[in-house]
Amino acid sequence: MAEKACSECHRLVEESTECPIDKNNDLRSNWSGLAVIYDPEDSEIADKLGVSVAGRYAISVR
Repeated sequence: MAEKACSECHRLVEESTECPIDKNNDLRSNWSGLAVIYDPEDSEIADKLGVSVAGRYAISVR
């Protein structure tokens, strides 16, 4: 199964039908860009993306 991105938080999900963060089931396969956030509290990129949980995120989800 290919990775899909949550339409709300942009979290990348591989083997699930639901986002583990916001429990949204609107996962999309049309996404681009990748950001890996290890420490969201000290990350400027996480702040710009609105990310508060470490993980892999899509930059753009269509």
